[in-house]
Amino acid sequence: MPGHVLVSVSSIFDGTLDNVERLVTGLDAAEIPVSLLVAPHIDKKWHLAKDKKTRNWLLSQQEANRALILNGFDQPVQGRRAEFATLGAHEARLRLKGATRQMESLGFSFSIFAPPRWRLSEGTLEVLPDFGFLLVASTNGLYQTDTGMFYQCRNLSVGEGFGAAKWWRRNIIRAAQRGAAKGNIIRLSVSGRELGDKKVRRDFLNAASAAMEEGAEPSDYRAFLA
Repeated sequence: MPGHVLVSVSSIFDGTLDNVERLVTGLDAAEIPVSLLVAPHIDKKWHLAKDKKTRNWLLSQQEANRALILNGFDQPVQGRRAEFATLGAHEARLRLKGATRQMESLGFSFSIFAPPRWRLSEGTLEVLPDFGFLLVASTNGLYQTDTGMFYQCRNLSVGEGFGAAKWWRRNIIRAAQRGAAKGNIIRLSVSGRELGDKKVRRDFLNAASAAMEEGAEPSDYRAFLA
């Protein structure tokens, strides 16, 4: 039975939006669904509420039935500890309350959560169902909070604390191809910070295409909602 290939983009803000749009256009042309990872704050400097252009674009994507995923409260700068990697339940609850309230006030709603850099603590996983999240994505795989089902599938990332050099991108393409040939779920993610390089955009598209050539079905994360 063939697996799925799931594609996502993170770090979407004013400085990356144009290049994110270029990638999304390329994915649409190749009929590859893409999920957009969204946070209300990035690096304690950027605020979605103050960035009208990015906010309006994301709202238009939501209205067009694009999959949007909440990607934390204050997505941290690269090199720092990932925001939800080690939090206990109480602190995770406070941050999730802040994130969901702010995003709802801007017109966004989410049923899927992915922590920055996919690093998820047990405490965070424990409280996510209380905020209506039905699917959670981590480095290890996908959790359906309403059924208890877990799909083991690691994420293949470009940027956002992971590699982006040519050799790294080649390895991502090969890993996507090998995994798809085995019928595995292939998860590919890229940081918007890396998309200014057209070679990164090209190789990211090539990784998704390589998985599809081996039989992986292009889907977004909503395919794993119960």
